[in-house]
Amino acid sequence: MKVAVTFFKKKENKKIYDKILKNNKIRDNKYINIANSNNIKIKSYEIIAVLIISITIVLNSTNILFFATNISKVEGLDITKEDIIALNSMANIKNYTFTEPKQEEVQKPIEQDYLAMDELANLYNEQAVFKNVTENDIKIISENSTYQKINVCGVEITNYSTNRNIDFETILNSDDKYFSKASDEVLMYTTHTSESYANSVNYTFEYTSPRRTTDGNYNMLYISTCLAENLNSKGINTICSLTPHDYGEYNSAYMNSRKTMETLINENPNTAILIDVHRDAIEDLDFAPKVNLKGYDVACLMLVMGIGYDGEENPYYMQNLKLALQIQILANKIYPGLFRSMIIRNSIYNQDIKENSFLVEVGASGNTIDEARLATRCLSNLLNILYKD
Repeated sequence: MKVAVTFFKKKENKKIYDKILKNNKIRDNKYINIANSNNIKIKSYEIIAVLIISITIVLNSTNILFFATNISKVEGLDITKEDIIALNSMANIKNYTFTEPKQEEVQKPIEQDYLAMDELANLYNEQAVFKNVTENDIKIISENSTYQKINVCGVEITNYSTNRNIDFETILNSDDKYFSKASDEVLMYTTHTSESYANSVNYTFEYTSPRRTTDGNYNMLYISTCLAENLNSKGINTICSLTPHDYGEYNSAYMNSRKTMETLINENPNTAILIDVHRDAIEDLDFAPKVNLKGYDVACLMLVMGIGYDGEENPYYMQNLKLALQIQILANKIYPGLFRSMIIRNSIYNQDIKENSFLVEVGASGNTIDEARLATRCLSNLLNILYKD
């Protein structure tokens, strides 16, 4: 496995900032923990002006713009003054020490639980075909001003975007996506690197903040490394970035990960699939979506897709949705219950860098690393079916 570690200077090009301003999974911002909160509530719109003025002295203009945008986009949420501090990378950067995952911990013989996941995939002998879809295969289940619930060929989708006319029929009837192990590499990274899980017998560790840790042996770096190892075991060449992107700079995570990906793609022209590995950042820290497969508890997966904004469409969103739908349709046949409802948002999540990009949430904060690790094995088996050789 190629391991890419890339570090970047704090001052970034303004074009990068401008391009990423909207590209944030902002629901996470509210849950960054700062100790000794006195729970003073401040509405976001009341603090934007004060923040811009007060931080102008110590931050350059592009940092101010990015910082203020993150605050203003937390619509309808109360924010504590500690939350504001948490969004300021200068206030937090000294609190973080990055520990890189130990590679040898995932380089071990295939265990029985992995073999059980493989067995389910090996039972699937049908030729994967995703065409011949008609309007009868696409059903709107419910719709309101906030979201649209759709069933597309058995795949449940919650569409939070303003585009309520996504042409799923055309997407699925386009050419099926297949890849070659001889040439098509997978490139993985972790935007919200510090996201972590509940402690378990096999994985016991200290938290940096609630269900987050900067120790790469227990956060998304470990999970992405597991996925990379599983893909490599199938003969799929995988590049796994170990660059941390939210350590002390949570509000700039997507900008940081974008810079990493643009650099690595330029260095690896054979990149065919781009995966951002997360876990669900839902407020309930004990939320643990899982499915039992062959007697093993496996963390549920969720695909989060960004189609762009009103007037600023992601040019690759249809190609990205095609791949996401193929994966989830396969999963419904091989691993029923593995995937939660796919999420579509008016966001980008760096999915405009290259086609065949997706964000996958591996379980939630209440799951264990054991369960998340098994989910990566399942995902590698699903992707392996889309590789013809």
